[in-house]
Amino acid sequence: MVSLHFPDWRCSVRRFGCFGIVLIAAVSAMLGGCSYVARQTLTTGPNGPETPASVGVPFERISIASSGRRLDAYLVPPAAGCTGSPAIVIYHGLQETISMYVKAQKLLSENCVASLVFDYTGSGDSSRGASMQAVNQDATAVYDFARSRFAGDRLFLLGHSMGNGILFASIPRFSSQPEGVIAANMFSSLRDMAGRSAWYYRILMKFSPDWWNNRKAVAGLHAPLLVISSDADTTAPAQEARQVFEAANEPKKFVVLHGFRHNALYLSPQQAWWGEVLRFVGAPAPGSTN
Repeated sequence: MVSLHFPDWRCSVRRFGCFGIVLIAAVSAMLGGCSYVARQTLTTGPNGPETPASVGVPFERISIASSGRRLDAYLVPPAAGCTGSPAIVIYHGLQETISMYVKAQKLLSENCVASLVFDYTGSGDSSRGASMQAVNQDATAVYDFARSRFAGDRLFLLGHSMGNGILFASIPRFSSQPEGVIAANMFSSLRDMAGRSAWYYRILMKFSPDWWNNRKAVAGLHAPLLVISSDADTTAPAQEARQVFEAANEPKKFVVLHGFRHNALYLSPQQAWWGEVLRFVGAPAPGSTN
């Protein structure tokens, strides 16, 4: 047990000042802990060996500039014979890398949708030095890149899990609104998520900024919104996504799927999950002349 001993300066007038110094030190330690937890959470190991080519899909490996850093990304075009194809930028969840999404990108390509998935600073093979500020900067840099690369195409954004926090916090800084946003398996706020975690995360979050509060941030979106949850998702319960949906502007749609676990959209992508997304973005059928 650690005890704190204060020198007896025999001046009660200064006693609050002594307490204030200790309080400031304690809060600083807490904030340092928050920064450490954020850095660790935002950092992954290197990207896996899987690429879209591993599942028989042509792709382009992209390096996107973000405030002096480089972000690794896979860009997959729509399948041959598709015309009038929309594009989706995927803001993946934390502790994920782009190699995990190659099957999902294949499904999108086969359904005439182009896709771009990238790793934030600190993730996969992107530049190191993860921080809350860095990943929020990444979100804007990737949007600007996608607007240029998919110029003239209908551009949609998809956030998964904590990727929604990064996405929605960044929308006010975007140069324009996207054609629509898909929020998959989202939480209501980082503090709410911490409230369902270990006690030390709950304490740290009491002293941290109100990072990634999707209930508040969704007000900045004025494009169509699709919120997708699952009744089998124990990581991001559907009732939290419902809170964000209720705070969102119209037009919007809320869908609760049955039986899908939290990471099903990329671990075992199938039409039963992605069908709502394809309808939302207006994916044309292969060979369409739209």
